[in-house]
Amino acid sequence: MPADVYSRYLRAKGDSEVLFICGSDEHGTPIAVAAEAEGIKPQALVDKYHKQLKDDFDSLGIRFDYYGRTTLPIHYETSKEFFLKILENGYIDKKTVSRPYCPTCKRFLPDRFVKGECPKCGAKDERGDQCEACGKQLEPHELVRPYCVICKGAPVQKETDHWFLKLPKIAPKLKEWVEGNKQWPVNARNFALGWIKEGLEDRAITRDLEWGVPVPLKGAEGKVLYVWFDAPIGYISITKEWAKLAGKPDEWKKYWQDDKCEITHFIGKDNIPFHTVIWPAIVIAEGRHNLPYQIASNEFLTLEGKKMSTSRGWVVWIKDFTKKYNADTLRYSLLASNPEKHDADFSWYEYQKRVNTELADILGNFVQRTLAFTTRYLDSTVPHGHEAGSREKELERKIEETVDETGRLLDELKLQAALKEIMELAGEGNRYFSEREPWKALKSEHERHIAETCIHNCVRTIYALAILTAPFMPSSAEKIWASLGLEGSVHEQKWNDAKKPAIKGGHKIKEPQVLFKKIEDKDVQEEVEKLKRLSEAKKGKPMVKYEDFSKLEIKIGKILEAEAVEKSDKLVRLKIDTGEIRQVLAGIKKNYKPEELLGRKVVVLCNLEPKKLMGLESQGMVLADESGHLLSPDQEAKEGSKVM
Repeated sequence: MPADVYSRYLRAKGDSEVLFICGSDEHGTPIAVAAEAEGIKPQALVDKYHKQLKDDFDSLGIRFDYYGRTTLPIHYETSKEFFLKILENGYIDKKTVSRPYCPTCKRFLPDRFVKGECPKCGAKDERGDQCEACGKQLEPHELVRPYCVICKGAPVQKETDHWFLKLPKIAPKLKEWVEGNKQWPVNARNFALGWIKEGLEDRAITRDLEWGVPVPLKGAEGKVLYVWFDAPIGYISITKEWAKLAGKPDEWKKYWQDDKCEITHFIGKDNIPFHTVIWPAIVIAEGRHNLPYQIASNEFLTLEGKKMSTSRGWVVWIKDFTKKYNADTLRYSLLASNPEKHDADFSWYEYQKRVNTELADILGNFVQRTLAFTTRYLDSTVPHGHEAGSREKELERKIEETVDETGRLLDELKLQAALKEIMELAGEGNRYFSEREPWKALKSEHERHIAETCIHNCVRTIYALAILTAPFMPSSAEKIWASLGLEGSVHEQKWNDAKKPAIKGGHKIKEPQVLFKKIEDKDVQEEVEKLKRLSEAKKGKPMVKYEDFSKLEIKIGKILEAEAVEKSDKLVRLKIDTGEIRQVLAGIKKNYKPEELLGRKVVVLCNLEPKKLMGLESQGMVLADESGHLLSPDQEAKEGSKVM
């Protein structure tokens, strides 16, 4: 959203060409883990979420020049070119290293396939790529007491070959470049310099994984480029795709190979390490593309005072929000508390307060009362302004100062302060309207000019507000523009046009639209309760009494026969010895070949009421995790023995 505001402002400013690109980052272990949990291919997963993300961005009025993705052929091609060029330049080494390997799942455990304790702060259940508690960048083998996230088993260390980016060799050039970036925010610049001073180490840029961009070398089969190597290359590959679709296949070079271009990255603070050190190091090592000029990094956004979490149900989904509320009100609420320097919080009650007391009572009220008055008492015609008094000159100065100051703040990426300036102008317009009391002046022939001058200047202020609010609240600004009876779109106007009194006396306006509806207390209470319900539902099932649990007969079983069930994508028919022979149907086909199951010890719920599946009776249930991997007892456990 900050990037959308900034790009809209730059277009209105009109002194440069602007390209606003983004895309779905679709590789890496988070995708592979999620796909495995859902029992689908990674491509199917990213196809689903790419559409959802694009729909959400569209619903919020975020206007990309192109929103791409990293599973496009052009991205694979560009990523491979980067790797080979850096290898040619001498900044990549091949090493044989030990990495966690799960003997049960029969695979290496990169990044988020493994969890354990952080070696720096001791936090438990941390991922193999970064500790959320202390922020330390991790490699999977560094975790203490690691375990596989799929089967929960302990991995062993096994040797494998990987390719490493030689960061120490790049560090001198990187340090010199970072020190020259005086325009960077202090937190980003200090972080980068601190990390470089601490001493950079060679960093693995490949993974043992099937999902991703294949390493383009012989002998590297089964290995892909690390997602944080290929993902930022997506900025370039997506620009290439945009240029190709625009019928100008070489146009991308203007942005990525012309050193007059300034590239600004908008990121969260958790991505500062990659955008200030890793990505610039990759670009320096490759040697043919522009480095980022500016880094706009935001702190975190919490929800009702707590960290957002989809797994715990502590989240508000954009698609649900925009079905019920005006998207511009969310844009305003988030941007008005934009976490530029410290973490910010989204609260439903604070959202209601901002909408009701700021958008509705100040901006919306000023536009509505001015235009409604003009429609009702002045035949929808903007009156001619009479000679300006000191109050009118003061208002005009306020408009000009707001345009200049807001522009200066936006140039410095201070969006929160810029929006505050605009709302202060709306408040000033409201005060001016109230002071001049045009409803009284209009009743007297001698004072009619006061009413006409007031409305003329209020309409002129609304014209400025339409242009100034357009980057922040694009839909609402367009409504204001339409109500003013102006041609074209507000988004076609130039920023400094807001200084010009463009609406003359005699201009016809249209019926004003209600810009912002107030949020009722009951709506907010409902949203807070809904959030709590979803969170409670995610906490798991209710506690059961021991007496209820003791009714379950769980035994160790040995698989004697196994065959795939025809016409079923999931089911395998098992004959299991649990002290007696029983037939059990299990949805484990995607994880096991039938022949792999013969002789395997499993855990079986025996006194489950029989049920027919695909015309076959299942006389129990084998226990497995949610991804369909069987729970196995120690091989010494005897079939038929009870699980207590």
